[in-house]
Amino acid sequence: MLFRSKAPQRDHLWQVLCLDLQTGATVWTRTVHQGIPQTPLHVKNTYASETPVTDGKFVYAYFGNLGVYCLDLEGNVVWSRTVEAHRTQMDWGPAASPALADGRLYIVNDNQDDSYLLALDGATGNEIWKVKRDEQSNWSTPFVWKTGERTEIVTAGTRKFRSYSPDGKVLWELAGTSPITIATPYENDGLLYISSGYVLAPKKPIYAIRPGAEGNLTLNDKQKSSKHVAWVQRTAAPYNPTTLVYRDRLYVLYDRGLMACLNAKTGDFIYD
Repeated sequence: MLFRSKAPQRDHLWQVLCLDLQTGATVWTRTVHQGIPQTPLHVKNTYASETPVTDGKFVYAYFGNLGVYCLDLEGNVVWSRTVEAHRTQMDWGPAASPALADGRLYIVNDNQDDSYLLALDGATGNEIWKVKRDEQSNWSTPFVWKTGERTEIVTAGTRKFRSYSPDGKVLWELAGTSPITIATPYENDGLLYISSGYVLAPKKPIYAIRPGAEGNLTLNDKQKSSKHVAWVQRTAAPYNPTTLVYRDRLYVLYDRGLMACLNAKTGDFIYD
């Protein structure tokens, strides 16, 4: 089975650990919550799959169906905020990590009940804004893209890729993704790379987006590029991994044990 039909009925500890970078020794351990999980999850998932983020002063730990915890570098909880538990597809559980920029914490919670993008004040945990998303379960971490023109919060999804302004307004959107989206968007040398590659879907696109886009960027079936879409490869994306760009080459690791390499500027295959 790929999922558990019921949540475990025993106490769990949700902890944040600090390790010495040179030795690996545990510097401190802080238990932020103890209790019985409210939801089941995939056998490959855990109740602490999200990656913490830090600004060098505080550490922000997000546990998807539990809450957000801000700790100082000594392990003291500065503030915490409860997150309502929601159903995910097949009870696989959440996994998207938070993004941190300019004193704000951005959280995408795509689920089966009430999907949203949330902006929190990093100093207090207070809600700055919250916008609903026309999405169901996804597992993609948002990316804060700073260009010469503006800052935008880029999110991947099942129905559409979307980019939001720092006040929560949709800047652009792009349809044509696969039914399950996991990979994280990222930028390299002025281009945004975003992908969605559910292994059983006919559409597994990788897009390269130019900065400054607005409105609907969706391409028709014959288009390979546009003013703001530098290129698309419609069947090249991996399922779980995020792609990687190094020295103008984009590397793809497929779940079935193969890899590919594309020209990061043009999208042309170098090898597959």
